[in-house]
Amino acid sequence: MFKCLLCVVIAFLPVECWYSGESCFAGDRAGSCKRLSNCPSLVREIKNAGNPMPNYIRKKLQNLGCGFDNDEPLICCSSYSNVDESEQQDQSYNNPNPWSSRPVDQTGANGNKNPNPINFSHNVGAEEDNNKRGNDDNESSNPAPNILYHRNLDLLPNDCGPIEGERVFGGNRTRLFEMPWMVLLSYDSARGIRLSCGGTLITQWYVLTAAHCVSFLGSKLKLREVILGEYDTRKDPDCERNEGEQFCAPNVRNVRIDSVLPHPGYTPKTLRDDIGLIRLAEPADFSLDSMKPICLPKTPEILSQKLEGLRGVVAGWGATEDGLQSPVLLSVDLPIISNTECQNIYNGSPEIYDTQLCAGGVPDKDSCGGDSGGPLLYPGKNKGVGVRYIQRGIVSYGSKRCGVGGYPGVYTRVVNYMDWILDNISD
Repeated sequence: MFKCLLCVVIAFLPVECWYSGESCFAGDRAGSCKRLSNCPSLVREIKNAGNPMPNYIRKKLQNLGCGFDNDEPLICCSSYSNVDESEQQDQSYNNPNPWSSRPVDQTGANGNKNPNPINFSHNVGAEEDNNKRGNDDNESSNPAPNILYHRNLDLLPNDCGPIEGERVFGGNRTRLFEMPWMVLLSYDSARGIRLSCGGTLITQWYVLTAAHCVSFLGSKLKLREVILGEYDTRKDPDCERNEGEQFCAPNVRNVRIDSVLPHPGYTPKTLRDDIGLIRLAEPADFSLDSMKPICLPKTPEILSQKLEGLRGVVAGWGATEDGLQSPVLLSVDLPIISNTECQNIYNGSPEIYDTQLCAGGVPDKDSCGGDSGGPLLYPGKNKGVGVRYIQRGIVSYGSKRCGVGGYPGVYTRVVNYMDWILDNISD
């Protein structure tokens, strides 16, 4: 009978990029990702619930899923201490997390991705905070930071974010050299090198990414290096034919990491302050067409600009509609919505903070697994060089099934962290 139940369970578990034994969170409890059959309390609850499986059990398994080991699902099994097993079926799962931060395994471990319906009614467990979103209209109620006289402002290059020709929106393959600020993060894992998470070059020495890409990684995942100048992960060098002539990029550069700084406010429980910096061990070469910095918001006009109603651009090597990770850098245009509208869509779970913004809600268009740490871009006028791409957000988290119509993704709002970024970079 349990084998039959497992078959039902498999159909409802999402596939995340975890490996057996990695740390995870089940609601607000720490746990480890393991085979369902190795989590006695959950097996007992499934058996006691009877057959057919009740809907509340399906929802619980859906929100605890963290991948597959061959054909058997992996779930986040909570660690309990001084609690009798009979008490493990308490209300600790009443607030399961239907959200997923978005690194995805480039090696193909997620090749059997099985998207499932998602439940958006549960509370993500965010703590009460004075900065959470209220009923204000439009942009963040927090004032833009005053960085005009910051000692490190000149470290941000003005010649940044070039817009190459006319681009076509809608989940499209980018062109070679179109987004030369994009980088990939490389990790050591139990299954070898793993490419997961993106980031952006903001100076020759620094990459901007999400905090969850560089912290709380678990014992079996270690940040290895940053890959610069990447476009198509299947080839090196990358080449493209245009009007009968072939153009090739320089070889990609795998650069060691000097230091990593996640924002100290980030935790997997609240999901806020999801921003981090990586200092490279050697500088990027901005003389190459394949390596250029992205612009950050720094003029008064851009720092105070309202983004709601505009269409931003998200780029990354994340999962596509067929469930596989794209080897080629893709981009998609997404509508940016107000925090109030975003909060209303989710009825307060998760909590949307002023330091976040929401974009998407368009069927089959979304940032997705593997896009974590990558940019949400919208053009603006940069001092002395005209209109350029400016990074407005960082891919943070979203629904476990990407591209669900009506449900936007959540991004770290870069403008609110400009003082933190400037405080923590150097030449």
